[in-house]
Amino acid sequence: MQEQNSETKAAEALELLEQAWAYYTPEPALASETHEPELFEYANAA
Repeated sequence: MQEQNSETKAAEALELLEQAWAYYTPEPALASETHEPELFEYANAA
C-alpha cells in the first residue's frame, strides 16, 4: 500500500510541475551577460 501511495504522490507532483511549467517565461538576458571581454580585460583580471 505504501508503494501505491508514493506513486500517486509522484503523479500529483508531476502534474503540478507541468502546470507550473506552463506559466514559466525565461527572463531576458542582461546586456552585461552577453558582453564579450576584450583581450586586455583578461590580462588585467589576472
